[in-house]
Amino acid sequence: MPRLWILRLKLLPTLLFSLLPNLSFASSVAPPMYESVLFIGDEHVAGAFGNAVDTYLRTISIEVNTIAECGSTPANWVGVRTDFQSAPCGFWQRDEKGRERKSKEFKSRSFAEELAKADPDLTIIALGTHLLRSERDLQNEQPSIEKLIGEVERLQSKCVWIGPPQLTKEPYASNLYSGVRTLKKIVSKSRCEFIDSTKYTRYKGKDGLRYQVAAATKWGAQISRELDKLGRPSPQEEQTLNLEPVLTNPSSPSGIAPR
Repeated sequence: MPRLWILRLKLLPTLLFSLLPNLSFASSVAPPMYESVLFIGDEHVAGAFGNAVDTYLRTISIEVNTIAECGSTPANWVGVRTDFQSAPCGFWQRDEKGRERKSKEFKSRSFAEELAKADPDLTIIALGTHLLRSERDLQNEQPSIEKLIGEVERLQSKCVWIGPPQLTKEPYASNLYSGVRTLKKIVSKSRCEFIDSTKYTRYKGKDGLRYQVAAATKWGAQISRELDKLGRPSPQEEQTLNLEPVLTNPSSPSGIAPR
């Protein structure tokens, strides 16, 4: 069944509920449910930020698969680089059943394989911090960024890219804003949505890269709100769903219920 029809079927209960009498007709439409979500990223996803976003995603999707590889860049996920495997926090996953796996030593994941397994109708990529080591790194990574997005579009999955947060460690901090602009420019050439995390973060931590739990959780909550906005129906769809029904009233001379 086409995903659009699946989405419409899932919105049907909300529409029917809005037709009941004695209820506000101006009620907002809840975010659509997704059958499957794939959420990948680096060490930020392995921490409190990723946990906050993952928790939100499990309220709007039947199946969520979150995978984090510390120190990873897009090139790691498409098999170009393998030098991130010795990162201290290693690999972390929370699968579609909520089971967690952690490992300091791991084999690099194939994004294409993970997409094929999850078959998501929403794919979220939270990568970018380790593109900021140098301008050369960012330039060299562009084909891998485009390949990741291309894989998502080939599957016709909704795509969201979450950019890196505020950082203080050098040279990451100096390259942050130019890096975000470049990343946003690449992503904007596709149908993928870009969320700029620098608008929602102020660094609090020790090493200049990793966030403390409270700050990371707040960042995750703010990104979840942005994802919620992106997940709502288009203005045209919402207008259709929120059309005020005409209710018949036998006791009214006109046969139409008073407003």
